Amino acid sequence: MASYAQDVKNELARHFDDDNDCLRAELLALLTVGTKKIDGRIEFSISNAAVARKVITLFKKFFPKIKPEVVTRRRKKLRKDLSYVVRIFLADEVQNFLAEVDSPEFLKRTRYKVAYLRGAFLATGTVNRPESQYFLEMSSRNAATATFIRNLLENLEFRAGFYQRKKFFVVWIREADLICDFLGMVGANDAVERFEIARNVKEIRKQVTCIVNLETAALNTAVDAAQRQIADIKILLNRKTRISDKIKEAVKIRLENPSCTIDELAEKLHITYNAMRHRFRKINKLAHMSGKK
Repeated sequence: MASYAQDVKNELARHFDDDNDCLRAELLALLTVGTKKIDGRIEFSISNAAVARKVITLFKKFFPKIKPEVVTRRRKKLRKDLSYVVRIFLADEVQNFLAEVDSPEFLKRTRYKVAYLRGAFLATGTVNRPESQYFLEMSSRNAATATFIRNLLENLEFRAGFYQRKKFFVVWIREADLICDFLGMVGANDAVERFEIARNVKEIRKQVTCIVNLETAALNTAVDAAQRQIADIKILLNRKTRISDKIKEAVKIRLENPSCTIDELAEKLHITYNAMRHRFRKINKLAHMSGKK
């Protein structure tokens, strides 16, 4: 069963902009964020077949004369699933294309920035399933590239954190609303719907748990109070302490209803809550006085 992050990537891998410049921006991110240089070529490696196909499709669109090489590897660690490696020879036109990321003109429009962030997420992004903690991240082996991603996010009003994890530089978002907005912005609409549903269920469960905990605490408090009151009453009865008719009434109703709250006892006697509490305070005082004799 695919993870939520894989479902998001599968959806985004099917998303193709009508604007060629947006597609160029997305391909630029895929080739700068998710690759490493080896012997005059770059390698893009990912376990998601749909993303690998999109890299090849976009590359062939803009570089029809250069044929990428595709190989599969079986990963040795953790789950032994397949990893798809796209190898691209660094011809002059490819190197010139990769250099466009440094051009201030290329990503000046919002839609280009969004397309670049879509490519960055497809390359190295991950997002927790919404039923658990809220966390979305993108990483790069290059600090400048990760900083560039963070600057794009902040330019689009996304608060993003930054840290280094081993050889990678990670940009992250931890707020549910921002994660939802990001997924919607890059075009993962089905993922947004699932995210919202899961978040609503999570909030409702949280509220129900809070209510249950409060009710449990109130019940425990009532039980403890009833036990103390019954203990005080037993002291009075054992010592045959003289008590008024109102106190006798309170003693009788409590012994007959050991699990009731003070509110419930007051209702049975048709008196106020404060009046009922006053009688039990009187019983407690008498019991302590009796105990000192």
